[in-house]
Amino acid sequence: MKNSFSSLLAVAFFSSLSLSAEEGFTPLFDGKSLQGWTSAHSTGDGDWGPFSVNEEEKAIHVYADAAANSEQRSDCLNTNTEFSHFILKLEYKWLEDRFAPRTDWDRDAGLLFHVHGDLTQVWPLCLEMQIGESPGDKPNARGSAGRFHTGDLFVLGKDLRTDTPVKDGAYDPEAEKKTGKHVLTRLGKEKPKGEWNEMEIHVHGSEKATFILNGEVVLETFNFTQKNEAGERVPLEKGRIGLQAEWAELLYRNIRIKELQPE
Repeated sequence: MKNSFSSLLAVAFFSSLSLSAEEGFTPLFDGKSLQGWTSAHSTGDGDWGPFSVNEEEKAIHVYADAAANSEQRSDCLNTNTEFSHFILKLEYKWLEDRFAPRTDWDRDAGLLFHVHGDLTQVWPLCLEMQIGESPGDKPNARGSAGRFHTGDLFVLGKDLRTDTPVKDGAYDPEAEKKTGKHVLTRLGKEKPKGEWNEMEIHVHGSEKATFILNGEVVLETFNFTQKNEAGERVPLEKGRIGLQAEWAELLYRNIRIKELQPE
């Protein structure tokens, strides 16, 4: 009986270690500071625009000090390091406040990857896994009726391209791949406002990216290309990681990355 109990304790101990360490993952945010990141609107050291540290939640707090409904700027917080082949995991949670000019819009943000070019741009050249509270069956539209649904794909930059299996404008793994700038996912896997969601992106250079929300694949896209200075289409292999601030209060935490070897 004693040996069995000791074995159970050992299993529990090593299980807790594996959960906390997540073999091969490195934190991109330590819960204490924003060192290693730069915002598009940054004016120098110690300035990260609307991004700050929430020490109690060990999270990046977006618009923490802004009054509800006040006029605010959008922004993008980018890593200072580029990545190519990796798994990125993070958690996010919507909070209450929204800000002008989008006080009555569905909440909206985004996880960006392969960010490159002019990093003072709020919407830089990149690929984006949308973060948003719109229901999955909401149609795509512009303005205050716009759709912002977690797992949608945006391709930001007129010379960037990806190929995604699409049917009737939405991701369908059985469909033919098409080149496009915006692909919807119909899978509604986001938890209600005030609850933590876990999202992942698995990125393999220019070949493929898989979007995962709360444990389920919601979209996959392939063959990332851009134009070089000679106007030739070439693979988009790498870039920075970015977190968006788009007029809605939220938290990002447990941001960690595992770099992969190219296959």
